[in-house]
Amino acid sequence: MSSNTDEKQKRPRGRPKSIDLDQRQADIIEAGTDVFIELGYANTTVDIIAAKCGISKRTFYDFYEAKGDLLSAAIKAKIGSVFYFPEATDGIALDELFGRVFFVDENEAPSPANMRQYFLIEVAWEATEYVPQLRLDFDMARAELASWLRQLTDKGLIIAIDADAAATMLIGIVFGSLSIDRGGADPDVRAKRTKAYLRSSLKIFANGLRP
Repeated sequence: MSSNTDEKQKRPRGRPKSIDLDQRQADIIEAGTDVFIELGYANTTVDIIAAKCGISKRTFYDFYEAKGDLLSAAIKAKIGSVFYFPEATDGIALDELFGRVFFVDENEAPSPANMRQYFLIEVAWEATEYVPQLRLDFDMARAELASWLRQLTDKGLIIAIDADAAATMLIGIVFGSLSIDRGGADPDVRAKRTKAYLRSSLKIFANGLRP
């Protein structure tokens, strides 16, 4: 006759498997993020991501149909959206507010680690040419950005005659840094140059919207 202890040991356990799947997915996103930032979208392959994560291609495809689906999931893993829309509070300069939308914090050192989310979104912006889902993601993000700019206008913080045009312009300005040191450049140097470009560009843009 089996004891209660034996029955408990033989009983299948479902929850740990779910936790393992969640962790595996998180690991794939983390590894994929590293590869996308290092190589860019075009040079990233499922083989490279799988090797980085220590899994088979078959396991990768259990979670994502293609590398573009992984990239879409990765850029939204942090906050569920492409961009972040901070509350406008006293004491925050307008260009700093815009920087936070794209995960560029004025107070953080321009290291690859601190610029990680920005660089990932930068890769995704490049990939919109190839991945329909990413085009949809950025179309939605652009609409959200326009809505946020309207809120700033309503609060009297900026003057934006056409919020949709301003949102499109801002995105174009921010991702104009795509040509900065992509491919083979020292990551620290690239982070510093990219952040310097962004801070300067955002300040010019902010000055043009001041009431």
